[in-house]
Amino acid sequence: MSAPRYLTLVLVSVFGFTLLGYSQTQATCTFTYFNPPSGYTGDFFPMGINHYNTAVGGIYTNTLNNGEKGYIRYSGGGVTLYSFPGATFTQFNRRNVNGTTVGQYNINTGGWSAGLIYTSSSVASLKYPNANSTVLNGINKYNTMVGTEIDAATGAQYGFKYQNGTFTRVRYPNSSQTVVNSINDNGVIVGGYETGGFEGPWFGFILQNGVFKTVSYMPMDINNAGVWVDSQNIHFTNGVVKQVKVPGSVQTWAYGINDLGVITGSASFGPNSQGNYTWKGYTAVCH
Repeated sequence: MSAPRYLTLVLVSVFGFTLLGYSQTQATCTFTYFNPPSGYTGDFFPMGINHYNTAVGGIYTNTLNNGEKGYIRYSGGGVTLYSFPGATFTQFNRRNVNGTTVGQYNINTGGWSAGLIYTSSSVASLKYPNANSTVLNGINKYNTMVGTEIDAATGAQYGFKYQNGTFTRVRYPNSSQTVVNSINDNGVIVGGYETGGFEGPWFGFILQNGVFKTVSYMPMDINNAGVWVDSQNIHFTNGVVKQVKVPGSVQTWAYGINDLGVITGSASFGPNSQGNYTWKGYTAVCH
């Protein structure tokens, strides 16, 4: 089971980090499941969900080294797949209430990625100045975007905000690396930072009104009410943390949450006699 490109490029240690703080209480969730489209039986990662319960992410076949495609699943069940022309992989990460989807694509297997802005009528690329790679991880209703870039000079990862045509770097004070994962409609930004060089520990943060707050998990997405998910758990505003678990699954991931409190992610089952896993996406309301 591989991590989605969004995670392997931006934060290779996210799974190890979040597992350190694994919650002991399981959330009570009402799940709605959906399967990958026909012919796509490989890894399947819904990453974000908007107000209309449209989920976006990435999807693979089982073919080794296959290209990943961006995935949009509408609440009624319709699916759109997208691959940037000539890209080795394409992934969607978030979608706002206006229907603008952001993510990334890669043109060559050697490494660099560019940010991707996708609508029903247009496609655009976005690159942080002088960066080796750029990933767009979040967008709010005002079309303010956030993401992470890999600095060409240092090889370090730094977060950024892109608003009205201007980039603003987001870096946790005195950190060696900072990643930015999402922004809500109130302008609250979440992500993580590393201390002590590239081999140092990672911590999560919430950035609100210019003030950083360290948290014990890595926030992947936050909604307008301040409820957030860390890829395995949901964090309520009263401080309660509960694990999201699809019954019978080997592993459950929770990557996105919308303003209605609906979360999205995927679950893996298996392996079968050939060593393959099966996948289901889901939306869920948890308490």
